[in-house]
Amino acid sequence: MATPRDALLDLRRAASAGLLDLDGSSPASSEAVQVRETLPAPHFGTVAWSVPPSYRALLAEHNRLCCQRGDDDRMCEFVLVDEGEFVGLNAELVHMPEGVSREPGRYLSTNHLVGFAEAGYEAVWCFDVSQPGEDGEYPVYYHHQDEPRARYLADGAWEEQADSVPDFPSFAAWFEAMAAAFTSEQPPAWLDEMGTPALVWLARDGIFKAAGRN
Repeated sequence: MATPRDALLDLRRAASAGLLDLDGSSPASSEAVQVRETLPAPHFGTVAWSVPPSYRALLAEHNRLCCQRGDDDRMCEFVLVDEGEFVGLNAELVHMPEGVSREPGRYLSTNHLVGFAEAGYEAVWCFDVSQPGEDGEYPVYYHHQDEPRARYLADGAWEEQADSVPDFPSFAAWFEAMAAAFTSEQPPAWLDEMGTPALVWLARDGIFKAAGRN
């Protein structure tokens, strides 16, 4: 698997060739990394997590990174948010308020998710911090406010069983897939669904695995 730096170099080359727009900030400070780990405050309960190594490697290059490709009719993008945006992103689009349920007495939670990148509109790329690997990495999920990747609060079971299989096994795998999609001469069909609730269902059906990026 390519490293985040390899994928970043691919994005930079594509930006130089005019295929996409790439806007990166200076590297993240240690304080900016710490904010990501300590300030996410869900509407109930708590979130405990550590920045995984592959994400930390990207933050050593850019505290914020915006990648856009498209035209006036359709613009696809992902934005690795800075620490200030990170806090708001999770509060506004990722973490559910208390008392949400679709069935009487079966309350839902998204406190297991920590969003790290905007995917357009109300969609967010998230770590599932309830599933740390031995290497310190977390699996990655595409989450939309209208189609949340929720678990039941009582026992942590997934609301949708298909969500037990993550979209990507790590940040490095996710970033490699984004770089491959945004730099391709013929982007994958799922790229047009970025930012829509429909991509949640496509993810559950295994579209990212079908593309050979997991």
